[in-house]
Amino acid sequence: MRGPASLTLPAAPLSLPLRALLIGLSLTAISIVQPTPLSADDGGRAAPAATPGQALVEKSIRAYGGKSRILSLSSFHFEYRVQSTSQPDSKPLSAKVYFDDSDRFRSEVQDGDLTVVTVLNGNRGWVEVAGTRMARPVKEMSPLRNETLSLLRPDLLLLIFSRYRYVSRTTEEGRSLDQLEVSGFVDREYIRGRLSINRDTRLIEKYEYETERATRSGTGIFRGEVLYLKYSEVQGLRSPGKVLSRKTGVTSQITVTAAALGEPIDPDLFGETEALSKPAGKP
Repeated sequence: MRGPASLTLPAAPLSLPLRALLIGLSLTAISIVQPTPLSADDGGRAAPAATPGQALVEKSIRAYGGKSRILSLSSFHFEYRVQSTSQPDSKPLSAKVYFDDSDRFRSEVQDGDLTVVTVLNGNRGWVEVAGTRMARPVKEMSPLRNETLSLLRPDLLLLIFSRYRYVSRTTEEGRSLDQLEVSGFVDREYIRGRLSINRDTRLIEKYEYETERATRSGTGIFRGEVLYLKYSEVQGLRSPGKVLSRKTGVTSQITVTAAALGEPIDPDLFGETEALSKPAGKP
């Protein structure tokens, strides 16, 4: 029995092999707003009644490990394989991703002898392919980081949106799911979506989303769906071990092989050791 279960990516910011781009599956930086402390006047007021959506979110947060545990994880590292189910005869990719605080991200994708490294560090971003390093605008790189984050840390989907509205209860393959509509700005990108939460486990099984995104060929609506097929416990957090990502024309299965949460990450992984190459076509 299956356990509890991001928008097609825009055109690649540089010319990379299609298989190497399968890793670009992702949603958001962990810029979580802390609650404002109560004033003396507020202290005596009764707390407003939780809406059905808020109540469901709180239950799901507790199922993942609790808000304190979720917010304590400012750095984490995952290793996983990506298999294209759209092209079952293709060889799987291997990947490593590193997240440190809210503004540092590194992705390493291995496709045979080819390694593609993507780095975001504050307001700088670059990609390195076959020894050539090219600077890229942060706005072109953020979707990769954010969509990768949604694959590996679905618990953050319960904290990053400004709106959570209970929609309905549905049944899929004998499992009862509560559905929430979510929306809000993530990294200055407005995202609308739906979370399907297993009524028994309180974990997210499905995340569907769409956003309007500008690319080099124009502005379009990008949609995607993530199915969290299997969960396990990693250092006090319920974490997905197997994920299915569906986008237009591309379906990929992600199998997590290693994870480290809350452990220090070498800052040199996000550094520049040599001058950046200029993007192709730029003077």
